[in-house]
Amino acid sequence: MKKLSECRVLIVDDTRANIDILVEGLKADHKLSLAFNGETALQIATRTPPDLVLLDIMMPGLDGYEVCRRMRRMPELAEVPIMFLSSLEEVQDKARGFEAGANDYLTKPFEMLEVKARVRALLKAKAYSDAAKEQMAGELRIAHEIQMGMLPHDFTAVEAAYGVEFGARLEPAREVGGDLYGVCAAGAEHLLVFLGDVSGKGIPASLFMVRAISLARLLAREIREPDRILARLNDELSDENPSGMFVTFLCAVFEPKTGRLTLANGGHCSPVLLRSGEPPQRLTPHIGTALGFEPAIVFPRTELNLLPGDTLLLYTDGVTEAFDPREELYGNDRLLADAAGLTGQSAPEIAAGLLRKIRAFAGDAPQSDDIAILTLKVKAATAPSSAGDAVRLELKATPDEVGRALETFQKFAQDHGLPEKMAFHLALALDECASNIVNYALRRDPEQKFQVTIQPVPGAVVLEFRDRGPRFDPVAAGKEPAAAEDDDRLGGWGLQLVRRHMDEIIYVREGDENVLRLTKRFVPGDNHRDFPETTHQP
Repeated sequence: MKKLSECRVLIVDDTRANIDILVEGLKADHKLSLAFNGETALQIATRTPPDLVLLDIMMPGLDGYEVCRRMRRMPELAEVPIMFLSSLEEVQDKARGFEAGANDYLTKPFEMLEVKARVRALLKAKAYSDAAKEQMAGELRIAHEIQMGMLPHDFTAVEAAYGVEFGARLEPAREVGGDLYGVCAAGAEHLLVFLGDVSGKGIPASLFMVRAISLARLLAREIREPDRILARLNDELSDENPSGMFVTFLCAVFEPKTGRLTLANGGHCSPVLLRSGEPPQRLTPHIGTALGFEPAIVFPRTELNLLPGDTLLLYTDGVTEAFDPREELYGNDRLLADAAGLTGQSAPEIAAGLLRKIRAFAGDAPQSDDIAILTLKVKAATAPSSAGDAVRLELKATPDEVGRALETFQKFAQDHGLPEKMAFHLALALDECASNIVNYALRRDPEQKFQVTIQPVPGAVVLEFRDRGPRFDPVAAGKEPAAAEDDDRLGGWGLQLVRRHMDEIIYVREGDENVLRLTKRFVPGDNHRDFPETTHQP
């Protein structure tokens, strides 16, 4: 805390005799500055901010009331204590002084002992206030560092593992804020990306933000559907929420091998898709409900495929609700126009470029809300376009998902130039094995999942199926066709056709998983494009 002997007192009076008395009484205890009129007082106070101002009222030029009002409008002097020393002793004069912003009022003639006592009291109060503010500022700096430390900044490992590129910018309107973003692995072939905005600002918002981001990371370890993640997160945040705070939350799961992106929106700004040669596109027409109000809410879900070079732009409303000095809103239209000009750049360049455009628009206007920007760009290398790339799917145990797997295989067959007969046999095997898993192993339970991998290898194509159903070895099952009425059972005609058309069938039980691998080789003389050696085998 600042010592009283180090505190500076600015004495402002147009009468030299009054200044002499005050200087004589205060010079031994404090540092002093002197001014004989209001204009000079403002200049001195601006150049060397005092810890206290002793201010006369009746002066030529600017009177004491106006000097006090102007000081209160100056950020560096707004909280400096001011005591009027004046011969005006009417109640209305004193009231006017306090209305102008004074902390104390003493009438002339005054007793020096009383002046010194009031000066000490005002300086002590300011010293305590300054010390408390300094301590608070230090704690807020630490809180800011902790909060920023919870957000990812180095995306190198994730980018290498998932074939994407990230850019991120976060600027709280205060030392700490309620905007948040996160990126985390949700399995070997699923990447979770989220961004949110807690109601309010400052410390309460930051604490709620910490809770939301921690829960989201935990839920990502066990759930891969963004709408289910939001539902669980909402239930947790709604439980025991006495403050009534809430968070808008956007959650996305990206599958790099297929390019599939699944989005769920909990009351947040719609993300934007940036694709070369096309205007920016909003992706979630229904924004849903913010999290934290009430449990058991269902959140809307959107699915699309990202192409190599596509960029997903996520942001908080601090972007669109930025104001310029004329109080004009940045708005959605300006966002799309600025984003269009950034299409094709890297993810970090898009995030940084958009923030620069917002700053240029806002100019000297104060930041009204936290700003967060997160960009995800798909690298060209992630598309399964080369011959040695595998296509991996995680499917729900439903017939519709079997259909999706077949559609994916048809595209794979076209992209890789598979002979028509070979493609037919592989599609038949895919359909039969996936349908058996759905209908029998997993009992059409949409909460259950299984994996299908389509792997090109030199001279052949391999299909791999993984499920956590009951143990079943199709290789050891009866090899005689089942009766007609048993046609749809495992071991029936479907499996016999798979055995007939595949060149190799291998089954293993890995932990609690059934793993079935089917190999179909190219027939000599077929006109096909062979596949190069690859280091990965399913």
